[in-house]
Amino acid sequence: MTGDYLEYQTFDSLQAFASSITSLLANRAVLEGLGVGDSSSSPTGALILKITGDTISRIATILFAHRMGQAIEPECKFYRLLADIFNDSAQFLDLFTPALPYLPKLGVIVSAGVLRSLCGVAANASKASLSAHFALTGNLAELNAKEASQETVVSLLGMLVGSLVVRMVQDKQVVLMLMVVLAGMHLTMNYHAVRAVRMRSLNRQRATLVFREWLDHGAVLTPAQVSQRESILWNGRGNLASKSGDYTGFCDFVTYGELRGWNPRGYHRYDFETSTYFMGIWHRGGYFYMRIALKEGTAIPLSAWFDAVNHAYHFDSALKDGLQSHYENEMPLGYVSEEQKETIFAAMTAAGWDLAANALETRLPVRVRLGDGRKGEPGSASRSLRLPLFQFTDVFSRRPSVRERPSPPQWPSGGET
Repeated sequence: MTGDYLEYQTFDSLQAFASSITSLLANRAVLEGLGVGDSSSSPTGALILKITGDTISRIATILFAHRMGQAIEPECKFYRLLADIFNDSAQFLDLFTPALPYLPKLGVIVSAGVLRSLCGVAANASKASLSAHFALTGNLAELNAKEASQETVVSLLGMLVGSLVVRMVQDKQVVLMLMVVLAGMHLTMNYHAVRAVRMRSLNRQRATLVFREWLDHGAVLTPAQVSQRESILWNGRGNLASKSGDYTGFCDFVTYGELRGWNPRGYHRYDFETSTYFMGIWHRGGYFYMRIALKEGTAIPLSAWFDAVNHAYHFDSALKDGLQSHYENEMPLGYVSEEQKETIFAAMTAAGWDLAANALETRLPVRVRLGDGRKGEPGSASRSLRLPLFQFTDVFSRRPSVRERPSPPQWPSGGET
């Protein structure tokens, strides 16, 4: 096991204990809402409520898994906490079911079911990723078996205490106050549990923290240091900033067609090309967007992300007069050669980072396949500058007419893979 397993499991057990009690209180409210103990309620009506809620929640499970499945593993800490936020929100909705008429009650039951479905997908997928992190020697089956046993014991204790609480607490206001306290404890314990995890894979936020520390101080952070700095709920989409913080934005991996065809009104656009990727930068005022389309043969886009962080870091100087002035007779401001990057990556490996795990791409990886006989360069109709391994283009983006609207490039044979 990794060194962070014990701390994580301690907080995880405490949150499971609190969750067991809140689930009993919520289930009692659901049973009351379905008519248990009310002679005037219809069993058929209760059955329809249950079937409708289950049906829609299962559809939500399929849609959420399809839409977010690829993103859960790189951001497993975020989705582990988000799952419990979904679960607690569903339990609070359950508390209102006894007081509602039939149709609003149906809406609440369906909403709570959808939230539980999202919780199930996010929790199961993120816990699988965390278990793989903890199993240093590949003993994943043993770890899961022991964790299931621990959860069973904790759940039993929670049910015993919860049974006493349910029997003693009947007043609606007291139940609501107790739910608030227990849910707060539940989320707090979950936050500390995922905060204790020291992931060795580099997602966008962790890679940005490591690269910024190297750019600022020439040092490489360890997984333990990054775990104390990274945000659990925010900054997971690829947020970047300049050295002073005056310029902020984000970066994403896209297809080549999305990179070339995206032209927001009023933004200055700058295009780069290296041997492994195409990059577009859109800038207006103190905000910017970056998009990267990776070329075929690029397995791990760590070098491309380093360049994105490096570009953003130097935007205080580079964007002051426009990027073009900084590319007239020199390499990009703050340019780091491939040899220097290899040195940095070697130091990161020595610090404990797993560079073989691709946690930077949060959707299905797409690569651009280049042909041998390409006749033109992207952006060749506008001002361009050829640098070693780089192409740079500065275009003031505008909304193109139907005739001018960019289309997928003709020169890559085979397109994107």
